[in-house]
Amino acid sequence: MNLVVPILRHAAQQPDSIALTHDHVSYTYATLVQAMRRIANGLQQKGLRHDKIAILSRNRIEFVEVFLGAIYAGCVPIPLDPKWSANELQVIIEQCQPAMIFAEPEAAKNVVFKDQAIPTLTFSKDRTGSYDQWLDALNPEAELDETNELLFIGFTSGTTGLPKGYMRTHLSWLKSFEVSNAAFELDHMKDVLAPGPFVHSLSLFAVMQSLYGGANFHITQKFSATQVLELCKQIPGVVLFVVPTMLESMMQQAVPGQTQIDAIISSGAKWSWLSKKRGIEVFAGARLYESYGSSEASYISYLDVLREHNPNSVGKPYPGVQISIRDEQFREVPTGEIGQLYVRSDMIFLGYHQLPNETAAAFRDGWILLEDYVYQDETGYLYLAGRLKNRIITGGLNVYPEEIERVLEHLPEIQEVMVLGVPDDYWGEQLAVLVKWNDDKHLSIDEIKNYCRQYLASYKAPKQLLTVDEFIYTSSGKIARQAMKDYVKRAMV
Repeated sequence: MNLVVPILRHAAQQPDSIALTHDHVSYTYATLVQAMRRIANGLQQKGLRHDKIAILSRNRIEFVEVFLGAIYAGCVPIPLDPKWSANELQVIIEQCQPAMIFAEPEAAKNVVFKDQAIPTLTFSKDRTGSYDQWLDALNPEAELDETNELLFIGFTSGTTGLPKGYMRTHLSWLKSFEVSNAAFELDHMKDVLAPGPFVHSLSLFAVMQSLYGGANFHITQKFSATQVLELCKQIPGVVLFVVPTMLESMMQQAVPGQTQIDAIISSGAKWSWLSKKRGIEVFAGARLYESYGSSEASYISYLDVLREHNPNSVGKPYPGVQISIRDEQFREVPTGEIGQLYVRSDMIFLGYHQLPNETAAAFRDGWILLEDYVYQDETGYLYLAGRLKNRIITGGLNVYPEEIERVLEHLPEIQEVMVLGVPDDYWGEQLAVLVKWNDDKHLSIDEIKNYCRQYLASYKAPKQLLTVDEFIYTSSGKIARQAMKDYVKRAMV
């Protein structure tokens, strides 16, 4: 089945229902499908079929209609991040070789072609290569091409090296929609908000899930806690897809009882227990969920925050998701022991674009291998120990910083925290902790050590403490660990 088919059905059955809203502009399902068909017609007139179509843009209605129009034509949309440098864009465009590029005027200035220029249309009215002029000249008549298994190519938001292109199929996302509808009880949702960038899988998935369900997706060009809270006051029963850092910003400004949120789905990073407790108070009446997954594996597990009193867990696997926790010899570990996570489901990705070695390394015997180290308790709840790439080896022992961070997040004096390894001649690496404090009351390194030793092995207690005013974040709202490590190196010289 093609992802656009449910949208076509909504346009036929409820043509005047609102599909997309951005500021004061609204698109009905009938209007959206007309735009999709115009775009598909334009691509098909150029003889494009299964070709790649790049979208270099912030959140806007045109992003969504080009994404869907390309799919309608049987092409493969590739969202590109306007925040990437000109060098990153050049490398990724050369790797993907899109047949066309749709871009915002400012972002298009960063596109440098090594050899032959790629036809580029900009989202503007009054210049050569205008998207609006191109679209206005096209008829909404196109043949739906359902021959392409590949839905789109997205890019990971890694903090080191170039982002990797991951390939998702129609089936993987349609299955994900079904699973999340059931888990989060979204069958009757009417309004959806996901204020992160569309170039990241969470918000892009949310807008497509909204359209799949026949709801109205409210577009925000960038995240603003003030704007999101205002929308949550105006829109009764809104469903909100966010990352934990967004929730933190919102809770600093929100007045309890003033929003009309139906459900909050937090994903993209671990949602701390203290933050969850504040969320229960601030967003009283809203259903709260924590979802764990990845761009490659899609949904893995989820936790109903209000019903399941297991604050440090990432919940139980979604229906249809099989998990296996194994050691470095691919042997399953006993219940309660930490191992590397393997996942099997109909929702996993196809592989990395033009990276056959990385794709081969991501799979083993039908399982997708994640970089996450986890354990599962006797009742089936899953717990994150840490990520392979973040692992610290101190005195020959493996330490996962996320485990220590989750303990420290319970301290009311700490607003945000990150643990890292710093080089040490004797230990190899020594544990250091970066802290952004909640107020003027700071703790000493000895107080932090003593607190950690109540819950963790003594070798997991940090040895150094650094105070930071602000953390650096990736564009998807996670702490940019590599950037913070570089900052520490400079600070300690």
